[in-house]
Amino acid sequence: MAKPQLDKTLTALAGEFLVAGNLCLRGYVASLTLKNYPKVDIFCLNPKNGKQVAIQVKTKRGGKDYYIPENIDESDQPYVFVYIHPDDKIDFYIVPSQEVARLSALEREKYLQDRPHVRREQPRMLSVKTIQEFKDRWDLLGLD
Repeated sequence: MAKPQLDKTLTALAGEFLVAGNLCLRGYVASLTLKNYPKVDIFCLNPKNGKQVAIQVKTKRGGKDYYIPENIDESDQPYVFVYIHPDDKIDFYIVPSQEVARLSALEREKYLQDRPHVRREQPRMLSVKTIQEFKDRWDLLGLD
């Protein structure tokens, strides 16, 4: 049995490989950074038109919330959220960084409003339920 930190690391790496594989199957060239480049997990290129994108991947196995970095770069860099169900079914959610920033801020505010007794400093989180409209929205990568 994997130790919790190793399991978390392997889950994150599996998510990156799943996204890269899916991109390759769609005709793009995807290259994992393997943690060598800050805030970027995959560089992707459409060889037909030369368009490129840097992608950040967040992977969750079970549960319902993704932890989001406090400082989100609101450039055009998209996030791909990978959700691995208990039965190993996989969902992909492609969300522009501006939407990640907006939605995670709204979720934090709602969390604080519903729980006035908790510390005001809460991490950014994003629930699977909140990003449903972005499921399989590969077009939002802007590669075509």
